[in-house]
Amino acid sequence: MVVSVYGFSPEATTDIGFGLSIAVAVLGVAMGYIGLQSSKTNERIGLGVLGYATAALAAWTIIATQAFDPESAQWMVFGSGCGHITLSVAGIITHEATQTRGPRTRAR
Repeated sequence: MVVSVYGFSPEATTDIGFGLSIAVAVLGVAMGYIGLQSSKTNERIGLGVLGYATAALAAWTIIATQAFDPESAQWMVFGSGCGHITLSVAGIITHEATQTRGPRTRAR
């Protein structure tokens, strides 16, 4: 969604953002539901909270692409794409920070 702002017209960017946000919202809700049903605390944080945050951001993008004119909505799609990148990085950091690993040993 970030790159589409520079590659397509405002109308096309808005339509791309609308379509992708519908799919991302569905996946975010599914990810949040699965994460919050987990018995592991790490998965509740990583999947549950970040999944629902992703769905909320996608829902806002769906509304914004329909409520604003295409010239304004394309920049909201750009901001939404940046937000999804940020949430992805937060998910990677959360996943890596909550993994329990034993000490590494070198092979001889």
